[in-house]
Amino acid sequence: PDLRMDVDGLQFPEKLFIQSYDIGIVLGNAVDNAMDACRKLKAKEPGEEAFIRISSFQKRELFFLKVENSFDGKVVRRPQNEFPVTDKADRENHGIGLINIRSTAEKYQGTMDFKVNGRVFILSVMMKNERREEDGFRSNR
Repeated sequence: PDLRMDVDGLQFPEKLFIQSYDIGIVLGNAVDNAMDACRKLKAKEPGEEAFIRISSFQKRELFFLKVENSFDGKVVRRPQNEFPVTDKADRENHGIGLINIRSTAEKYQGTMDFKVNGRVFILSVMMKNERREEDGFRSNR
């Protein structure tokens, strides 16, 4: 196959207080970025394996989501920008995926981080999975 996607490790807790819309923002942007990276890799090096691996787990009140993908190994960053630079032609409407992921994680008192391990891009998102008063839930605290 041109692209292998492994989501066997993607699991959600029985009680998920993170809104599905926000899960969609995180997963949608992460998978979109990963697919673009895999497409570029296959265009440059057709024989290379292109993959996306998604996993998640919950530890206490924290929900962790990890998206790993193969890519060509080149990350372009500007000194003033903490995120990789988009190489899409329409820069006005692109390059905001990681920003959206981070702001969604922060909405749930969480974090977003990424690292590169050789030719694998690893995105990690952590969010608090607990009732929030602003979502209309009453907190027991």
